[in-house]
Amino acid sequence: MLEVIVTTVEDAIIAEAGGADRLELCISMEEGGITPSLGKIKNVISAVSIPVHVMLRPHSNSYHYTVEDFSVMLDDLRVIQLFGARGVVLGGLTKENFIDNILLQDLLPHCEGLNVTFHRAFDEVEDQIEALHQLKKYPQIKQVLTSGGPGTALDNLIQIEALLYETSHERMHILAASGIDPTNVAQLLEIGVTNIHVGSGVRFGKSFHQPINIEMIRKIKQLMESYLT
Repeated sequence: MLEVIVTTVEDAIIAEAGGADRLELCISMEEGGITPSLGKIKNVISAVSIPVHVMLRPHSNSYHYTVEDFSVMLDDLRVIQLFGARGVVLGGLTKENFIDNILLQDLLPHCEGLNVTFHRAFDEVEDQIEALHQLKKYPQIKQVLTSGGPGTALDNLIQIEALLYETSHERMHILAASGIDPTNVAQLLEIGVTNIHVGSGVRFGKSFHQPINIEMIRKIKQLMESYLT
């Protein structure tokens, strides 16, 4: 499964045409991504036929959220559901950078009908294996988006292999992210990654200020398909 980050309607149309299986919609990628506007959610979902997963992150200050933040997230979640998103990308940590189980216990029951990804807050925990065991308790969470820790996915191949092993017989999947482009995706496919998340690596100049390069998406998709045959 190839997921592409999109920030505009134009991005979404190009990514779908290039062969993306799914889109992650967010804005302010320089800050790690936050929830897009109501209008953007509605128009991106209307413009494509492939699933759109929307980032549920009220601010970029941290991954720790207050009661007030939770209220904002709940209202944003209702909008995401209203406009027909297929999934939501969320997560939260305590001030000590452990999984915020209280947030998940309060928020996940409101995600009915949505495919849930735990986002890259996961890369800020000290013990990812323990954090993964905690996330397995929540049947709503289907994917964990991760680069295997600080740095890019290519910097953390051994850790990603360990995470793949921990989820090899689970309903949860590892969605490898960060620094992935057509020149290096094969290294991830070779260790057993089957779910790839790309962002600036498929854009001209590798910048979120530039458009998506459709040929890069096509190349990654071809490489992924070659590993399955």
